[in-house]
Formats: sequence, structure tokens, C-alpha cells
Amino acid sequence: MHVTMDIDKTRRPKEEFFKAAHLNDTNSMKALLMSEDFDPCIRGDLEETILHTALFNGNKEIAEFILDRIPALIDEPITSDKYRGETPMHIAVLKQDMEMVKELLNRGADVITSRATGSCFVPGEDCQCYYGEFVLSFAACIGNEEIVRTLIKHNAPLDARDSLGNTVLHLLVLQEEASHAYSMYDLIMSLMTEKQQPSLDCITNNDGYTPLKLAVAEGQMEMFNHLLEKQKKPYWRMGTVSYCTYDLTSIDTWEDQKSVLDIITKSKDTKESYQTKEDYVRLVGELITVVGALIILISELIFLSKIGLKNYLANTSNGGPYPLLLICYSLLIIAAVVMRLLSEDEEAFPMSFALIIGWCNTIYFARGFKTLGKFSILIQKILFGDLMHWCSLVFICIIGFTFAFYILFVTLDLTDYPYFRNFAMTLRTTFELMMGLLDIPLPYDKPTPSNVFVIYILYMLFVYLLLLNLLIAMMDDSYWRIIPEAELLWKVQFAAVILLLEQRVPAFLKVRSGIPGSSLGFDDDKWYIGVEEILPETEGDTSAPIQRHYNVKWNRVRKNLGKIIKMKESAESTIL
Repeated sequence: MHVTMDIDKTRRPKEEFFKAAHLNDTNSMKALLMSEDFDPCIRGDLEETILHTALFNGNKEIAEFILDRIPALIDEPITSDKYRGETPMHIAVLKQDMEMVKELLNRGADVITSRATGSCFVPGEDCQCYYGEFVLSFAACIGNEEIVRTLIKHNAPLDARDSLGNTVLHLLVLQEEASHAYSMYDLIMSLMTEKQQPSLDCITNNDGYTPLKLAVAEGQMEMFNHLLEKQKKPYWRMGTVSYCTYDLTSIDTWEDQKSVLDIITKSKDTKESYQTKEDYVRLVGELITVVGALIILISELIFLSKIGLKNYLANTSNGGPYPLLLICYSLLIIAAVVMRLLSEDEEAFPMSFALIIGWCNTIYFARGFKTLGKFSILIQKILFGDLMHWCSLVFICIIGFTFAFYILFVTLDLTDYPYFRNFAMTLRTTFELMMGLLDIPLPYDKPTPSNVFVIYILYMLFVYLLLLNLLIAMMDDSYWRIIPEAELLWKVQFAAVILLLEQRVPAFLKVRSGIPGSSLGFDDDKWYIGVEEILPETEGDTSAPIQRHYNVKWNRVRKNLGKIIKMKESAESTIL
């Protein structure tokens, strides 16, 4: 990545100095520098000097002439907030201008203390590149090995730490282009002496991370494996078998509060997900969701093991396929939790399907309402009856016509028919044609074989017109066949919901309904429910005496109950 100042769009001063530097006008620049009444230290809108401008425009001749006339500009930094601290050497490195890097070094340019600390070069909203402030770090992040070798040869410090405490090795870990970061890391380590290598590897930044730990914290597993491989020391080798040792100093938790194991278990992504008050409120909801998913999974698996898979799916009173969807929902939630703990980006995949299934399961919980319960039964019957059979038939037809389209178009120039360029794309196009989402995508400005139109017409007549209307007819037939018994099935489902809730209510909250047998003079260990039945009285009906006899007995029971209640109340009042 190259950092370039927006010089072309900025309003330049009226002085011809910057105009000559910007336009690479060597003659005008020499004439201006030779004049005695002109201030050569004037700065532009970005607080840059004329040497910065000349280097940005790559004019080596003007830059050398400026250095000859005004040598003090060689280490003069830009002073604006955005580019503060950027010296001519920084610019030469960013431009990868090896000739100017050598020229500046020969003239005594500072490569030890020069630091680019402007907002453009440090992490923040305005950051365009974070290259570690020092000239050597810039060169290493750019990936120019020749410049790195040259700077190290001129005593550029390898252990220099920027405002975040990062050395050049830390900066290489943070680079996205891992290929050149590996080679640059190995190059720098090879240019160090044996005394420097252990000390440089152990330098920690402001967060307490060495380069190895930083790779783990940032999730750079390829770089972590590379650094771990660099630490490997072969102990003995015999043929193809070798015994190697790895340094555990920064990996295990012995006397290290920020070991590699600690960093892995305290993932940065997880930490950053919960910072504000709203994040912790969301965390409570997530915990409730996870615990609920575990409870659902365990309870449903226990029930499934008792009645078997076949009965589990066929049990209409228990919700049919919806409990199976609950199991899928629970498994997807658990998978999303595992992926979050492992900082996997694919976490959104199981979560999105879990959300869909979760909303679909509202139909299962809505079956307690009379109107919605009937529709729940209809959806279940049609989904696993008519629709599954119809989908099987349509799948066979679509596959057949897809092969037909693919064979026809494979002999043509596929650049003109991108929707049929391979079998997968042809299958997708065929499906969209069946749903009426797409007209046949043909270039009408070029001739197309008539066979294509024949197959297309047959496909639309058979699949789009015939099979779709067949599905509508099947669903209509199922509706009128199911609706007479839908209310009865809903009552069964309603009872199943009550029993389901009763099983999950704690025992101390349950109150038994009915009439104890002791109150009726019956068995003490039994409970009864009284039902008053009135049968129609008709002349000549042999059941009439039974009705009168039954009513007399029930009236007697009610009188006895009234007496028992009064006796109980009088006894309680006497005791009080």
C-alpha cells in the first residue's frame, strides 16, 4: 500500500516554488533557488517542504538540487496533524525509490529517531496505513527487501517501538498479505545476530503481547504456525523420524498471565462483543436462548427415545414434525455458540437457519388458539403429504429438463448464454423459470437454435402450467378433506398443550381438581367429577324411568353435599 498526499487537489500557495516542484520544472526550480530574495523554507497547505513535494513527484534531479542548496531539509518532517513526522526518507521508502533512499543515507539522513506519528499513520478513524512510525517498519511493511537490508546496514534499530509498543516484528504479524510478511520476517531474523534474536522475539507491546502472542490475539493462525515452526529445534533425527522441541515459555500458563493459552480462551472477538450496557442486556438474552435450547434438546431427546422416531414424527397430538424442528433449532444454536467461542466467521450460517426455524415454531405454540390451531394442522398435513409428493415429482422433471437445456447450450458459445454456462447454473435457471421468476435469458440480437424454444415451451407447459396447477388442486382437495376433522384434532392438540404444561409445573404449585371420594361417602383414595346430565323426556320412551331415577339420585347427592359443606362450616366456626 502506498500513501500519497492529495497534492493535486489542494490549493497550492501562490509562490512559484511549489509550482515548480509540483510540475517537475527543473529550470524554474533552479532559478528560484539561486535567487537571494526567496524563502526556501516555506511550507505548503499540508505543512510540507519543497523537498517533500519533489520526492512525491519522483523528480530525483530537483530533489538532489534542493539538498545541495538547502541540506537542512533532509530530516525536516511534515508538521500537519495528518502527516506529522513524515520525513523525506519516509516518502522515499513509501515510493520504493531505492536511488533516493541511498542518496539520502549518503547525505546523513536520520533512520534511527525519525517517526511518522500523524493520524494517517496510527490506528484511528483517519488511519490510511499503520506501518509502525519508524523508517525500517515502513520498509518492512512495504515488502522491499533491498531497502530493508540497506537500512539495517545503516544501523536502523530493529528493537525500536512505536507509540503502541510494537516493533517491526509486531508490524509484520499485523499485515494482511501473509506471503511477503513471512519472507520479510525470516529476512529480518537472518540479519540479526544470535544475541539479538531472543531479545527481539521477547519484546512485548503495550498490551503485553510478543509477536507470537499477537498472532494468536489477532487470529493470524498461519503466522502463528509460521512463528511456532521457527522456534522448533530438532533434537535428533533417524531416517524419516525426527524428534523436535518447542519452547513453551510464552505458550503455557506457568508464571505468565498472558500466555498463548490464556489469549486463546479469552478471545478478542468475544471480548469486543460485550462492551456497552446494551451488549450485556443482549448477553442476558443470548444466555436465556442457549439455556432454553439445551432444555428443549434434552427433553425432546428423552421423549424421542421413549416412543421412537416413527411415532415421534407421526404423533399429531404432540405437534407432528414441529418437535423435530425444535431439535434442529437447538442443535443450530449450540453450533453457533461453539463457532463464537472458536471465533469462526461462519457463525452467522447456523444462526440464520436457527432464526428461521425459531419463527416457524411459533405455529407450534399457536396451536392453543382455536383459529390458528386448525391452520397448524392444515399446514402439517399438506406439508408432509401433498407437498412432499409433488416436490418429488417436480424434482425428477426439473433434473430431466436441466440436462436437456445443458446439452443444447453446451454446443453453443457459452459467453452469449451465461445463465447456462454450467450444469449448476442451468439448474438454477431452470428452477427460476419454473417459479416464473425469470424469462428465458437469451440474447435476442443473436440467432438461437429452434430446439431451445421447443424444449422451453414443453417445459413451461408441463412443469409451470400443469404441475403448479396440480399442486393447487391437491392442496384444495386436502383442505376440504381435512377441515371437517380439524376441530377435533385441535381439541386433542389443546389437551396435549395442557398436559405438556402440567408436566413442567412444579408439584407444589399443582392443585387437584374434582371432588374427593370421602366427601361423597365413597372410597377415600379416589376423586370424582360430577356431571349433571339431562336427557330428553318423551312419551313411551323406556329410558324415562331411568332418567327420573338418575335425577333423583343426583339430587340426593347434591343435598348430601350441601349438608356436608354446612356441617364443615359449623364445625370450623365452633372451633374458632
